[in-house]
Amino acid sequence: MLNRYKIAEARKAKGWNQQELAEKIGTTQQVISRYESGDRDPKASVIAAMSSALGVTVSYLLGMDEDPNVIQMRRSPSHPMPVVGRIAAGTPREAIYQTDETHSVPDDLWQAHSGGFWLIVSGNSMNRLFAEGTLVLIDPDEEVRNGDVAVVFVNGDDATLKRVYFDGETVRLHPDSYDPEYIDRVIDRSDPDAPDVRIVGKAVSYAAPDGWRA
Repeated sequence: MLNRYKIAEARKAKGWNQQELAEKIGTTQQVISRYESGDRDPKASVIAAMSSALGVTVSYLLGMDEDPNVIQMRRSPSHPMPVVGRIAAGTPREAIYQTDETHSVPDDLWQAHSGGFWLIVSGNSMNRLFAEGTLVLIDPDEEVRNGDVAVVFVNGDDATLKRVYFDGETVRLHPDSYDPEYIDRVIDRSDPDAPDVRIVGKAVSYAAPDGWRA
């Protein structure tokens, strides 16, 4: 059986979340989660693909030896980034509040998103992607494109995390949820009575709460 801790260790040493590793090898975040938890054993071809993507040996992933690449990555510096507050992944809540907390990220993630900040997910409207309590890294300098997950202010004081779609003057906020009660919200910015919509930033990484399984 593949040592599940070696997958997670190598992935975290690269500064990747499960979704990023999944995209590298052509699978889903849920599958990576099952590999890491030991609920599912990957095929030899998948082990080879993970070895190549993570830059480690197959023997390392199998728990047979250490890998100097991972040892070096462990020594890489990390940087604290601010945890700004909670973000609704459900009905919008009042504007994000400030906290004194931080959560560290690997050097390469910090270099790519040094102006970013963490938000804590509250609610279930994005639970296909993020469990309640997940830390999501938001970069206000990243362009938000059609289909990206982003933090949006609605009416100035309501902040929500949704997948965002643009069609001319229309903005559609799409919940990515297992719960069918959550539906799209469509806002036509050409309508003078429509609420004001402002994109705060793009979700670029996340850290799942302890003990969560997809």
